[in-house]
Amino acid sequence: MRNAKVILKYALLQLAQTSVVVGVLLLVRQFVSIPAWIIATILALWILKDIALYPKLWRAYAFDDNSPLRKLVGLEATVVLRLDPVGYVRVEGELWKAEIRNHDRGAERGERTRVVDIRGTTLIVEKCDER
Repeated sequence: MRNAKVILKYALLQLAQTSVVVGVLLLVRQFVSIPAWIIATILALWILKDIALYPKLWRAYAFDDNSPLRKLVGLEATVVLRLDPVGYVRVEGELWKAEIRNHDRGAERGERTRVVDIRGTTLIVEKCDER
């Protein structure tokens, strides 16, 4: 699973941190006489640390970017509190805030709807007979 996307995520974060370290070192060098070879050595050790830690940390960067709520898209929902356009639906036994996609027509309690999208934690639904 160590694909290019995971490596890129890790490298970009490490690049940001390395930039901060370089900035601090250059700032300190303005006030304290530090030879360039010491700055280069610190920078090299910092980069080697990032390379050495990658095999231990790559799984943390390999998480799926999709929201776990995405699994609800396509499921059937029953209206619990009238959707006009916002109300509540029940999906697989759980109560969710929902908004009906077609604002012209609300949905009454007990009507069947289908989850078509998600906005934050609000489900976007449409009536099952629409399509």
